[in-house]
Order: sequence, then structure tokens, then C-alpha cells
Amino acid sequence: MKLLDEIVEGAVSDTQPIGTVLRKCLVLERQVKNEKFRTWINNELDGYDSVDELPDYRSINSISRGFFVGYAGSQINDQPLSLHVMDAKDRKLVDKVKLAQPVASYEGRPDKSANASIPWPPSLTTKYQQRFTQNFVLNRAWQEIPGSCLVGLVETVRNRVLRFALDIKDQLGEDQESVELLPAETVEKSVINNIYGGSVFIAAHAETISQVAHTNIAAGDASGLFKALSNLGVTEEGLKVLEHDIEADEQDGKPSLGQKTMGWLKDISKYLGTEGVKVGVEVAKRAATKWIMQHYGLDV
Repeated sequence: MKLLDEIVEGAVSDTQPIGTVLRKCLVLERQVKNEKFRTWINNELDGYDSVDELPDYRSINSISRGFFVGYAGSQINDQPLSLHVMDAKDRKLVDKVKLAQPVASYEGRPDKSANASIPWPPSLTTKYQQRFTQNFVLNRAWQEIPGSCLVGLVETVRNRVLRFALDIKDQLGEDQESVELLPAETVEKSVINNIYGGSVFIAAHAETISQVAHTNIAAGDASGLFKALSNLGVTEEGLKVLEHDIEADEQDGKPSLGQKTMGWLKDISKYLGTEGVKVGVEVAKRAATKWIMQHYGLDV
């Protein structure tokens, strides 16, 4: 099949841009019609809306470095920072780099071997400016990203596309030209094995997370809220408890976000069924919090 041959050729090539290869995959997806494949292609082409959606190859350990100033103009530059002095919640912000931009943005660097960096938020730098080195103040800090990791990210995407295209070619055989005739189960298995690394859980997780990230609730839309929570994996019992808590928090007959509803959010892990556990407790809590706040017409 010509399109598959072009995808294989592009994935193998060191000169064909990864964006071009993925756009050809998007054309292929219109023929095989696989939701998981389309979700992955769109995320790699357009970037991921949330770091909670990121596959493992887009999350890397990083070293943070800093620039310090001291007395009489003394300076320390490019100093590795020991993160143990930071609070746990702040340390989580900088111990890994979450690469959520379109994959093409990591390919077009003039010097692919050069390291990249992501600045710390100014508020974080200010908070810890006197925690690291005695008699020196942290002026600025950044996460260092090895150039090899960015090259590896692009290569991972190319390799997954290549394995998928070759597998589909093998499934077609010599006498079949149209991928549209392939059984949906065959395509699904190939997507899971070659695009999502062989895990049905990962594939289902990615699809669900993408759906969660794009769901919004209109103010006062109780039915929409409960439907979204049900899709998230909240059990029927959990929905009934929330409904009771929302009613209990009403003030003078008017909706009001109160302690009982906030308590339900805190204990959401108790109300998650099998599908909710797959999404993850923290992801479910963030999504549920956003939707409940939207239900009350509050900014999120």
C-alpha cells in the first residue's frame, strides 16, 4: 500500500520531519478508524493539554541548576541544586521535566546535542533563594534537559510509528491493498502493542484522560456534572453521596459549595470503581474538583 510505504520511508528517514510522518499517519487513521491511534497522533502533533496525559517517554528526570550572587559581587554559576531542602510539593515541580509540546518542537533545534533548559517560576526561586548555599542568594534557577533526551523523544515516536506501519503491512499480506478491510481487532492490537508499548491499560488510560481534559460543566448543570463523574469512574453510591452532600450544603435553598461537598472531594478515592482507579486518584480528584467548581459557577 503506497501510504504505508510512505510512512515507513518517512519513519526510517533522518531528513523527513516527524510532523510530516505523523500527518500521513493521520490520513491512515481515517482509513483504519481507531480512536486510540487518533488520540495519540493528535497529541503528538498538537501537544498534550495536560501533563497528566503524558506517556512515560515524555517525562524525564532532570537536574536543577542555579545562579547565585554573594558579597562584593561574588557569584556561583551553573551550580547543581540539592532538592532535599525543598518542601515535598515544591520538589515534585522540578524533579522531573514534563515535555508536553508538539513532538516537532523538539526536532528542529540547530544543535541537537545541546542541552535545553526550563526556568523555575520566579515565585519558587524567591521562596528558596536563601536555602541552598550559605552567604549566597539564589538569583535564578532552571531545570536542565539533556539534548540526548530530546533526541530520544523524537526517535521514540519515529520507532513506534515504524513498528506500527510494518506490523500493519504484515497483516495485509501480499494480496490485500486496502487497510480498511483489516478487522478492527487486528488494528486495535497493533496500536496497543506498537504505539502504546503493549499495555491495554496505558491505551485505555490515555483515551480516558484525553476525554477528561476536554470536559467542561456549565454552571448549574447538575445532570452534566453527574454524567461526567460517572464517566470518570465514580460509582453509583458515590454519586448518591455527593448529591446528598450538595443538598446539605445549600444555604437558604440556594446552591453553595460547603464542607460536605469538599469532604466528598477529599474522600473521592472511596467512590471510584474499576475505571476510576485506572484513571488515577489524583487525576480523578483534579477533574472532579474542576467540574464541581464549574457547576457552582466558580473560576478554576
